[in-house]
This record gives sequence, structure tokens and C-alpha cells, in this order.
Amino acid sequence: MNWYRKLSAIGAWPIFGVFFIESFVLGNWIPRIPDIKASFGLSATELGFNLLALSFGTLFAFVTVGSLIRKVGLRRVNMLALPFWALFVGLAPWMPNGLVLAIVLVVAGVFIGMQEVAMNTAAENVARDTGVQIMSRAHGFWSLGSLFGALCGSGFAYFDVSVAAHFAVIMPLTAVWGLLTAAKVQDAPKGLEENEHEGQSSVFSLPSAAMLGLFLMPIGVMLVEGAFIDWSAVFVQSVLNGGAVATGLIYSAFSLVMAATRLSGDAIIARFGPKRVAQVSALSATFGIGLFAMSPGPLAAFGAAILAGLGVAIVYPLIVTAAARRPGNDEDNVAAVSLAAFGAFMIAPPIIGFLADTIGLRYSLLLIAPIAFTSFLLCGELEKTE
Repeated sequence: MNWYRKLSAIGAWPIFGVFFIESFVLGNWIPRIPDIKASFGLSATELGFNLLALSFGTLFAFVTVGSLIRKVGLRRVNMLALPFWALFVGLAPWMPNGLVLAIVLVVAGVFIGMQEVAMNTAAENVARDTGVQIMSRAHGFWSLGSLFGALCGSGFAYFDVSVAAHFAVIMPLTAVWGLLTAAKVQDAPKGLEENEHEGQSSVFSLPSAAMLGLFLMPIGVMLVEGAFIDWSAVFVQSVLNGGAVATGLIYSAFSLVMAATRLSGDAIIARFGPKRVAQVSALSATFGIGLFAMSPGPLAAFGAAILAGLGVAIVYPLIVTAAARRPGNDEDNVAAVSLAAFGAFMIAPPIIGFLADTIGLRYSLLLIAPIAFTSFLLCGELEKTE
């Protein structure tokens, strides 16, 4: 158990916890989206509008949260953002109509955006202050949280529990759990924060020209991840004519491979280096989504899902680490790459749906492959220091 004590000593477990809890909430939300759509009587376009509302709040937070973190500290931002992310998602099924739902989702998006930046910055602070890399493992816990949340949400749906009852039970408990976990996250030393951020107090923080390549790098692989999470089940069932077992196995393969790769990612990066790992990962994601889109049947899709899961696992943690080590504020740099990555992750599904109505789902997914390849072309950004 030396590894457990070592991680405890550097304060890693609370950080792993907030990663897990944030995605646990998201995992509960995703399987209930069809029920939300039905209960509010939303059309496909209206549902897309609500999903974009969540994305809008998230993107707004990414360009404002750096200033808040500098003023109140990482621990307090985590303690604010994580419980309120759960609570505002929990309010969704209780809203009177789709317009009010959209407003609630904007606020929920603000809190998940705040949480994304705060927890990634906290993970990089541990690596910088202790020399122990935990970023990939932290994102591994995010993947596990998403998986367990999806299983929880699917279980409530399977037993025909209403979304309102489901969220009334799960979200308040998760909010309390999140608050207690976030309270244990360590702030950066006060002197270090003051030195790094002296004279830099702007509210809105957009990526600098020097950060542009790193800002663009995660978009391709995050499109692949978002597409698999929201569209793989629909694709397997409606295009490949796969049953419930095939659908579950394919998504589980993608999620479990991604989680396992992230949990072992810090050791992989230490052995082979960030650039080489990112290059192999980006190619794997590119070929994975391409082969998935062109799969003739569920068996081929299963293999493509494994390839894609391997590909998307480590690239974003690598980019967050590289961003935090660039000149400037850690929070603003992490927020900049999170803006691109999480924006692509959340905005892609509605766009894929629109394209699917025009050119078909198979070709909509195939269009992601060349965009994913841009992540490979930008891997040199990981070696730049300014």
C-alpha cells in the first residue's frame, strides 16, 4: 500500500475525488436526456438548443474563472462549483418549460466550467510542487465517474424511475459528497500564487497568440470522445442494426479502455515522452473514429471502439499539463485549453445530429476523422515552452 500512502501524502485523493464526482453527475445526466426531451415535449431542435445552453454556460466560465480562482483560491472554487453543478442539474426536471430549463442549464454549465478549470489546475499544482505526475490518473477517475454515473442513470431508467425522482435522490447526496471532498483539496502556497499572478487581474481571459496551437490541439480528439459518448449507441442500433447487448458492449469497451489507459498514463508518458504518446494517441483516435464510422457490423465497431478509446485517453491530460507550464497564469492557460477541449466535447453532439439529418449518421461521424488528425499535426506544441 505504499502507493496509496504516497498519493495521500501529496493530497492526490481529494483531487481524484472531485474528478470522479464531476463526471458522475454528467454520467447520470446523459442517459436521462431522452426522458428530459419527452417530458418537456421538446423537438430535436429544441433539445439541441438546451444542450447548447449547457455548453454556453461552460464556455463562459472558462474565460472568467481564472480571476475568481486567483481571488478566492482553488479549494473554495471547488467547494462552490462541485455541489452547485450537481444541484442545478438536479433542478432540470422540475422546471415549468423548455425555456426555463435552458436558463437552468446555462447556470449548470457555468459551474461545471468552473470545476473543470479548478480541478485541472489543482492536479497540475500537485505535479509541480511534488514532482509526482497525477494528471492522467486524475482523468482516469473522471472516466470512471462517467462510467459509474451512466450505469446509475441507466439503472434508474431501466426500472422506470422518473427523472425527477432519480435526481431528487442522487443529486443532493452527490452535492454533499462533492462539498466534503472539495473541502480537502489543497490550495497552492499563498506566496506562490501572489508571485505568479501579481498585476494580472483581468476578469476575461482569452488564449494568447503563443497558446493558439495548444488551444487548437485537443479539439480533434475531444470531438471523437464526444461523438462516442452521445452517438455510438444510436449508430450501432440504427445503422448497424445491433441489439442492446452489442450497444452496451461497444460503449463499455470504449469507456473501460479509456479509463484503464488514463490510470496507467502517467507511467506511459514517463517512459515514452509526451510527444510520442500524443502522436500515437491522435493517430489511434483518427483511425478509430474512421473505422467505427465505416464498420459493416457490430464486431468491427467493437474493435474500432477500443482503438478510439486508446486514442482519446491521454491527449487532453497531456495538453493540460503543457498549458500549465507555459508562461503566464496557470489558471488562464488551463482555462484556454479547456475552452477548446470541453467546448468541442459538448458542442459536437448537436452538430453531429444536425449533419445526420442531412448526410446520414455514418458520414457525419466519418467527417470527424480528418479533424482528429489535426491533433496529430499539432503534437509539437507539447515541446514548446513559450
